[in-house]
Amino acid sequence: MRAAEIRDNTWHIEPILDEGHACAKGFFHTTKLGAFFHQYGFKFIAFNRIIWSQGNFNSSWRPLIPGQTNHLRGPADLWGSVAANLSDVRTEHLTQMVRPTQQQIAAILDNHTEAERIARSISLSLRNIDISVEQITEFYNEQLVNHMSSGRLSGERVSTSLDQTLFAYVHTFFMHLGAVRDYLASLCALRIDKNPQKVDSLARLVDVVRSEHFESDDLLRLFHARGYFRQKPSSLDKFETSGWIKEATDLRNEFMHKCPYGDRFVEEMGFTEAVDQAAGVFRYVRPLVLGNTEDDVQNVILQHYREITGLCYEAAVTSGMNYSVLTLGKDDIISIGLNASSLLRAIPLDSPFIAVHSP
Repeated sequence: MRAAEIRDNTWHIEPILDEGHACAKGFFHTTKLGAFFHQYGFKFIAFNRIIWSQGNFNSSWRPLIPGQTNHLRGPADLWGSVAANLSDVRTEHLTQMVRPTQQQIAAILDNHTEAERIARSISLSLRNIDISVEQITEFYNEQLVNHMSSGRLSGERVSTSLDQTLFAYVHTFFMHLGAVRDYLASLCALRIDKNPQKVDSLARLVDVVRSEHFESDDLLRLFHARGYFRQKPSSLDKFETSGWIKEATDLRNEFMHKCPYGDRFVEEMGFTEAVDQAAGVFRYVRPLVLGNTEDDVQNVILQHYREITGLCYEAAVTSGMNYSVLTLGKDDIISIGLNASSLLRAIPLDSPFIAVHSP
């Protein structure tokens, strides 16, 4: 389901079934909106600010950050700022160049340090994770509307050609989750004086990390505190992965190397069931087989999304790296390739969407 703020503290929700039609209904004050979703056990996913400007679409996705009350800057934003601030220090001499060409600017900007490269890669991969989750929620919302419109509300299992997009975004989510995991491992390697080009994955980091490294590096200490490393039973100084990061890795490997999501018969079809039939509240379910159990794929995705979001936010804050928002003065601007009036019109000023999921 989604909730849209049409003006300050005034929301409508959709889809609600009303006389056989999928409708947007309201109006809720913000406090009552929260009570409505809490009543039915819906889980909050993200804020999504959307705007169309002169035919251009802009979507600004902000996930819930575990343990935080302000969700304006997600982990992708923090790591993007880390990379930008590292770049700003490295490219300070650009201001001294006289009429540099685009090729000269590109060559300097792309000559990243290892820390800058890794931070930028973390940010881009986190943004790809956000996009995957956004598209999965769009699929769920669309299917719920379709099932309401066609009257398939009693558990009838349905598949369509659009299912292929769901399968693709589920795989994309786990692919980029693995990429973020390995980029974080590379950064840890760099911070303990290992070559990040060689120690470029969590598996390789585990092979080289020792007890003294947890004492000397804040990021590794964070990993250890979260239960992602444990001592090998057969060794006094070697470690292995554990906890959530091992669970996520195992699931990623299952989808990437053994059995892709959508391969099993039960995963090929989704269905809708009533949450509160009298109130017109329903939920869409898309099964996922995990071992001998069946779950909802968006529910599983959300669990891992919470973990990677919380980890990467805390990692940016803990790293000691500069994640403040980059500001530009008149002396910092070398060249501009945008139409300033179009840019101003594209700033998202309208109200956000909230995506929520019923487990």
